[in-house]
Amino acid sequence: MKFSFKAVVAGLFLASIGGALLFHGTAATAAQASAIPFTFVTVDAGVHVPGAASTMVVGINNRGDMVGSYNFIPGAAALGLPAGFLGKGFVLHKDGRFTTIDGPGPVNPQLCQPPQSFQNCYYIEARGINDRGDVVGTYSQDVLNQPGGLFRGFSQPARGQFTSYLFPGHTNSIFQRITDSGVIYGCFHDEGIVNSPQVSMHAIINLLRPDGNIQNVTFNPEGTTMNVGGDPGAVRYAGIWYDLAAQRHRSYIFRGGKRVNFDMPGSNMWQAWDMNAAGDVVGVWGDNPDPVLIDGVPLHGYFRERGGNFIAIDYPGSIDTHVFGINASGDIVGSYVDRSYNIHGFVARPGDMRTEMGRGARPAIVNASFSGLRAGKDAAANVLVAMMRIIPKDKPLLAPAQAPACHQIRKK
Repeated sequence: MKFSFKAVVAGLFLASIGGALLFHGTAATAAQASAIPFTFVTVDAGVHVPGAASTMVVGINNRGDMVGSYNFIPGAAALGLPAGFLGKGFVLHKDGRFTTIDGPGPVNPQLCQPPQSFQNCYYIEARGINDRGDVVGTYSQDVLNQPGGLFRGFSQPARGQFTSYLFPGHTNSIFQRITDSGVIYGCFHDEGIVNSPQVSMHAIINLLRPDGNIQNVTFNPEGTTMNVGGDPGAVRYAGIWYDLAAQRHRSYIFRGGKRVNFDMPGSNMWQAWDMNAAGDVVGVWGDNPDPVLIDGVPLHGYFRERGGNFIAIDYPGSIDTHVFGINASGDIVGSYVDRSYNIHGFVARPGDMRTEMGRGARPAIVNASFSGLRAGKDAAANVLVAMMRIIPKDKPLLAPAQAPACHQIRKK
């Protein structure tokens, strides 16, 4: 058995080029642009942690602080292992400070012996951070433990204690995002982390109270659903669900109690992974022509701006890109796989930011630092700018893919 690396996410403001493409769903001209520039910067835990080999950035708050996970396994993607496998969570603050989140650690580490056995293997992933610095995520102390890996949600308030959470009466819980008001988006389920449709998965909205306790506000009685992010008041939020009739993963946006489903044009698999307060959604999608082989083939990130326009996102030169998070400023985060199958985190922004970075007092992220250009480093050498495709709304869907799990690891 092995695990497959799957995820999703990232979003940004949709920039216009030559006046052809306008913001937020307003009318576009007949000569609509086919691509827009994005600026990418790699974010690697190896800058702060000697020997760290794989990094995945999953969330970013409006201040620019990022969270994710890292491990010490070179070429992890070749084995289908995400950065949270045998890894640690982290917070990378805007000022450059790096904080590791250890979690409770493995119960029987000596019995975890991949690739021969994945029993008793530990997994942790910090997924969301609000502007106060409260962090949420998920972990498992045995990813093959049935049913579903016994995943637990966790919260770690700023300057607070790591606290596990399990939805009452169920065996797995996932915390995805936390807002400044303490609203937590995620899901609970029984068996389902490692099977495809995840029919026992139910979207939840919880609340991290000032006393540190977690209160469930609501959950979706419909199976196969997961809330992935939204506004602080839980009035507008996005999620993913598996359409059993169509045999597809699909995405949704709830606004004022009304649900609107959407599909990624030209794809055979897509999942939403975050939404900012303005309504921009990011995620992951696939366009492999062979639906049976979708598992394990290169995927792409996408950005759906609030008016319904789509941009495909691929880190330049990578063989696989996952987009996980977006903030109010349009910064998106995720991970990519290089040709040596190493996994790297990244942050991206719309437009060519190199000129701004060279002259600004507090330029964009360089070498995993928000505090400015690092001494002795050339900013331009650490920045990549590439054109990202705009996907026409009328591009037809491909035949459904074999349904992958909604989370980032799954048993084959």
